[in-house]
Amino acid sequence: MAVFFCRDAEATEALGRLVGTLSESGDIFCLVGDLGAGKTLLTKGLASALGVAEGDVVSPSFSLMNIYEGKLEVRHFDLYRLDSPDDLADIGFYEYAGGEGVTVIEWADLFMSELPPDYLQVSITIEKDGRRVELFPTGPRYKELIKEVLRSADSRTGYSH
Repeated sequence: MAVFFCRDAEATEALGRLVGTLSESGDIFCLVGDLGAGKTLLTKGLASALGVAEGDVVSPSFSLMNIYEGKLEVRHFDLYRLDSPDDLADIGFYEYAGGEGVTVIEWADLFMSELPPDYLQVSITIEKDGRRVELFPTGPRYKELIKEVLRSADSRTGYSH
């Protein structure tokens, strides 16, 4: 596990960019946090590192899934309004999650039993002076990714660990 503190929106986005620069095809990022915690903001940073224009990245709250083209395809899910695994099937979750490209899943905690076995959980908590971002790996790929993030982290970007 790794813990970061992001003092502002720019730092949250910068942390997302760092994770994005280290992403590989097949990676899955499961984002957990309250409304307004910064899940989509972190996704903007991650996607921008993969060559997606930041203006293209919007919360898929109503579309449920957005696909962005970059160096790697980014599939961005929002599961908040879904009720059952049948809903996941209806939006193509099982076909897209973990396939080629990078998958980002907001509100992943609502369907933990439906997630692939290996992913990086990113928990974002609103605190008085910023955001606490915790990275929890569920497999060897993500344990290594966290090590790389920690090696590459630079407090000048506004986040610290």
